[in-house]
Amino acid sequence: MQKINALFNKNKSDSDNQFNRLVAQADAHLNLQQFWQAIAPGAISQSSSASSLKNGLLTIYAHNSGVATKIKLTNASLLTQLQILQKEDPVYKHCKVTGIKVKVQVKSQQKQVTHEPRTLSSSAATTLRKLAKDLGDSSLADKLNHLADNA
Repeated sequence: MQKINALFNKNKSDSDNQFNRLVAQADAHLNLQQFWQAIAPGAISQSSSASSLKNGLLTIYAHNSGVATKIKLTNASLLTQLQILQKEDPVYKHCKVTGIKVKVQVKSQQKQVTHEPRTLSSSAATTLRKLAKDLGDSSLADKLNHLADNA
């Protein structure tokens, strides 16, 4: 991958040319991703992404093996839908797909933080009840009594 400094070098015309190529590549990738999402069922399109289209072979990255299996099982119908969309929609005219290649690229997931239930000691519950009694008849006093009851 080219370094970002190469895009903004001193030779302005060369820099503009490289930048324009980079923008064209980004547009092509976005167009390919939209092409895939246009035909893929909701669950599959959310759990996969189109990577490249080379020599008619569309490479799809699935986020897990279950999605990859589903794509492989419905490969024929997805391919037919892609070809129909390619013929009907002028935006995707250049996307000639003859095959789908599926790769699994597992997305890392953050660990679920488990919250341990907090408990109050009996002395803390007694102090809360005393404070609620001092506050009199108020919503805060009701909430403090409820908190003390659950301790």
